[in-house]
Amino acid sequence: MQPKISNPGNTVILVVAIGVLLAFASALVPFFGAGYHLNVTILLTALTPYLIYAVSAPLLSRAVALGAGLLLLAAHGALVISERFLNGANYADGLMVAGPLVLAVVLLPLLVLVARKPY
Repeated sequence: MQPKISNPGNTVILVVAIGVLLAFASALVPFFGAGYHLNVTILLTALTPYLIYAVSAPLLSRAVALGAGLLLLAAHGALVISERFLNGANYADGLMVAGPLVLAVVLLPLLVLVARKPY
């Protein structure tokens, strides 16, 4: 029997697209005032919660998927604005790596909920 996949609409796609933009903005850091450097470690770490969200959201109800997506965007957006734009891209404190990993761990119960859902 096939799992029931609901159509979450464009909201999940929009959340993931904005998340990719936030991840890219956090990974593109100034390099000696002359250009920019793409930090691949930060990019992949920042994309991890959106990967978990994109896998679990189509199997959740629309309200839960939207609520989780908005909370994810708000938390990650606040982190990126605080660390990248207000703090001058000084990633010495490690929040740009630890923050998305904490968000990914917080989203893991959604994946467990989807895995336990009877089809």
